[in-house]
Amino acid sequence: MEQLLQRFAAQEIFQELRNAERENRTADFSNKLLPEFSFSGREISTGINFKGSTIQGALHLDECIIKGDVNLEQALIYATLYLSKTEIQGEFFANQIRIRGVLNMVASTFKKNIYMKESSVKGFLGLNKVQIEGNLDISKSVIKDIVTKTGTIRGDVYLRDAKVGGSVIAGEIISEGLGNFEKTSIGQNLDLKNSKFKEVVILSGTIVEGEIEAQNLQCKSLIAHVA
Repeated sequence: MEQLLQRFAAQEIFQELRNAERENRTADFSNKLLPEFSFSGREISTGINFKGSTIQGALHLDECIIKGDVNLEQALIYATLYLSKTEIQGEFFANQIRIRGVLNMVASTFKKNIYMKESSVKGFLGLNKVQIEGNLDISKSVIKDIVTKTGTIRGDVYLRDAKVGGSVIAGEIISEGLGNFEKTSIGQNLDLKNSKFKEVVILSGTIVEGEIEAQNLQCKSLIAHVA
């Protein structure tokens, strides 16, 4: 039996955040039905938990400093997740997240790990210029094309000009676009085993300190000049 979601209005969202910061606890938006809203430009002194919630529009978390964990596991976002130029000092949990628009995390800093296993994104997965001190796990994710009023946004995976201190775990991905890992520095391993990209996979200028595992990788072509 599915759990019924508790509806939160915009003013309740901001009140819960203020209460959580005052009480030094995680702001709890789990299993809620939320409208589109924005925390953009804020410094948030606690963690924020959206596990199992539905957001009826876009979620704006860009240009933030978040001093705790961010939990978006099993959340459904009707539009885009904006998370660019943000610093997250805790863990970023987003396993099994479903995003009906694109995911834009460009130029954000993650002090720990990103967990996005089995996620579903329509439109591109944008991780260009991210700085991740731990691991990036996007394994078993599905990134599909999306048709908009202005055209088709291809289901590309972008991890270009990025720096990952640990491993990039990207095995068993299904992407309707390309995989661009160009000029990214990876401190440990790159796992692309059993992934399927409809277009090319680009590894030009990619620095991998550990092992590259690409058994059964399927793509139109592999462009690789790996350091």
